[in-house]
Amino acid sequence: MNKILVTLLLVLSIIQANAQEKFRIGAFSYYPAIFMDSDGIVKGFYVDALKEVEEQNNIHFEYVFGSWDMCLERIKNEEIDLLVSVAYTEERSMYMDYGTEPLLTVWGEVYVNADSEIDGILDLEGQKVAIMKADINSWYLQDLTQKLSVNCKFVYAKDSEEVFKMLAYNKVDAGVVNNTFGAAQSRKYTLRSSGIIFNPFDIYFTVKKGKNGEILNLLNNYLKEWKYQSNSVYNNSRQEWSHGEIGSITVFPTWLKNTIILISGVLILLLAFVFFLRYRVNVVTRKVKRTEESFRSAIYFAPFPIMIHAEGGEVITINDAWTDLTGYTRNDIVTVQEWTEKAYGTEGKHVRKLIEELYNSDKIIEGGESEIITTSGNMVIWDFSSAPLGVLDDGRKLVISIAKDVTERKKYEAELIYAKERAEKSDLLKSAFLANMSHEIRTPMNGILGFADLLKTPQLNKEKKTRYLEIISQSGKRMLSIINDIVDISKIESGLIEFNIQESNINNQLEELYNFFKPEFEDKDVELRCCDLLLKKDELIKTDEEKIYAVLTNLLKNAIKYCENGFIDFGCVRKKEWLEFYVKDTGIGIAKDRQKAIFERFIQADIYDVNAKQGAGLGLAIAKSYVEMLGGKIWVESKLGEGANFYFTIPVQPILIQQMSDFATKSSI
Repeated sequence: MNKILVTLLLVLSIIQANAQEKFRIGAFSYYPAIFMDSDGIVKGFYVDALKEVEEQNNIHFEYVFGSWDMCLERIKNEEIDLLVSVAYTEERSMYMDYGTEPLLTVWGEVYVNADSEIDGILDLEGQKVAIMKADINSWYLQDLTQKLSVNCKFVYAKDSEEVFKMLAYNKVDAGVVNNTFGAAQSRKYTLRSSGIIFNPFDIYFTVKKGKNGEILNLLNNYLKEWKYQSNSVYNNSRQEWSHGEIGSITVFPTWLKNTIILISGVLILLLAFVFFLRYRVNVVTRKVKRTEESFRSAIYFAPFPIMIHAEGGEVITINDAWTDLTGYTRNDIVTVQEWTEKAYGTEGKHVRKLIEELYNSDKIIEGGESEIITTSGNMVIWDFSSAPLGVLDDGRKLVISIAKDVTERKKYEAELIYAKERAEKSDLLKSAFLANMSHEIRTPMNGILGFADLLKTPQLNKEKKTRYLEIISQSGKRMLSIINDIVDISKIESGLIEFNIQESNINNQLEELYNFFKPEFEDKDVELRCCDLLLKKDELIKTDEEKIYAVLTNLLKNAIKYCENGFIDFGCVRKKEWLEFYVKDTGIGIAKDRQKAIFERFIQADIYDVNAKQGAGLGLAIAKSYVEMLGGKIWVESKLGEGANFYFTIPVQPILIQQMSDFATKSSI
C-alpha cells in the first residue's frame, strides 16, 4: 500500500513539473510589433520573439486583443497578466511594475496625406488631428500645441490602425502614431511624415503591481541577450516584419568603438590648444549666446509682451505677444525712440526720459501703468516692469521690459466706480423721490378725505356741496396725474417704455390739441393760438404719435399753469431733416440759472404762484426722456417775468434709441 502511495505522489510531481504555466498578454494594433492579422491570429515580431521564451521555458502566452485603453483597464482589473510597449508615467507606475530593459526607444510622429501642405507644428492651426486614447504621444502633442497656442481639434481613435484609416479617408487632416508603426504602415495607406517629430521615450514590458515578477525578470534577461545578438530571434523577426532596414538594430562592434574613442581622444588633444587660444576671444560672445539661448524660448512663447533693449535705445527683440497686442512689428520699432513716438504720441518725450534713467539704474522697476496707442488707433493700458539683464560686449547695458495688459481690469475698475457712484446717487434720489411723493400724494388725499367728511354734514346747503364735490374732483384728478407721472418715470427708469413707430399726421395732432385745450381758455384772459402747421407734403412722418402728444400736452399744461394773461402759441416747423415744435407763453418766465434744472426730476422753477406749484415736478423730466428716446432734444429760452419759449425736435426719419436699458442706465435714479 505504501509503495502505491509513493508511486502516485511521484507521478503527480512529474505531471506538475511538466505542466505549462499560462500568461495572458494584452495585445493591440501596433504593427509590426503586435497586431491581429486578417485571419484573426495575433502576430508581429513581439509574438515571434516570445515563442522562443515559450519553447525554452514550458510557458504558454495567451493573447487578449483589444484597443490600447482597453488593455490598460484589463491589467488594472487583472484580466491580463502582461502588457507590452508601455511608456513610463507616474500614474501608470501606481498600478504596474515596469521591466528594467526597454523593448524599444520610440517617438511620436505626425503623419499626413501625400498632398498635404502641413510641414510644421504651426501648420496644425485649425486642423483636425487623430490621436489614440490614453496614449502618451497624444498627451504630449496636446500639451505642446497648447503651449504654442496652436488651436487644432483632436479626434480620438481606438488604435494606431484607426488613426491611419481616418487619415486615409480624409476624416482628419493629420494623425499621431509612434515611429515604429508609422514607418511600417505609411506606404500601405499612401501617407507621409509631416516632419513633426517629438517626445522620444522607452517602452517596456509591464505586469500588474506586485504580480508576476518572475516572468517580468525572465523577459528582461531575454531582452538583454536578444538586443545585442545580431542574429537573435528578436532582431531577425523585427527586421523581417519591418521590411528590411526600417527599424532594424545595428550592432556596434567593440573594436570599432574603441578605435573611434582613441581617435577622438587624439583629436581632442590636438584641438585643445587651438580652442584654448580662441577661448579668450570668444568668451564674451559665448556668454551672450548662452544668454540668448536661455531666454529665447521663454521670450517668444511668453503670453505677455516682452522687449529687450540696450542702452542708447536699440531694440534687441520683441516677442509675438508684443506684436499681437500692439500691431507693431520688429521693423516698425527698431529703436526705443520709434516705439515711444508711435505708441505714446505727445507723451513720448517724457517716457524716453524715464527710459534713459532706467539705463542708469541697476534696480528692478515695477508698477508703471501707461496708455499705449496701437496701430489700429485703439488705446490699451499696460503695466510695465523693467530689470537689468546684463551687458553687451561693447559695454552697453541690456534691459528687459515686461508688460501686462490691464486694459480690461482698468475698464472693470471704472465700471465699478461708476456703478458705486450710480448706486449712491440712486439712494439719494430714491430718498428724495419717496419724500416728495409722500408730500405730493398727501395733499390731494387730504383734500379728498377732508371734503368727503364735510359732505356728511346734514346742514350743508346745495351750493357748498357742489363746491366741495368740485374740490374732491380736482384733488382726484391731481392725484391721478401724479400717479400717471410716477408710472411713466418708473417705466423710463426700468427700460420698459414701449414705442409704436407708425405713420403719423402732425397737423392732425396739433389741431386735436388745440380743440382739447380751447375750452379751458373761455373764462381766462389768455388766448390759445395754433400758429404754424406743416405743409401738406411734410405733415406725414413715421414716429410715435402718443409720445409726441404727451410731450406737447405737458408743455401746454405748464404754460397754462404759469400764464395768467396774454397768449400761448404752439406749432411746428420743418428744418431740413428735423421737425421743431414749440410752445410759447407770456407767463412769469424762468430764471436763467434754473433753465437746465427744470428738466430734472422733482424740480420746478422758483414759482411765486401757489396754484402753479401743484404737481410732482416729473412732467418735464418725462418729456425730456421721450424726446431723447426719439432721437431729438428739448430746451427752453426764457427771461424771468417775460414768459418762456419751449422747443423740442424730432427727426423726420425715426432714430429710436437701440436699447431702452442703455437709456435707463444713463438716466437712472
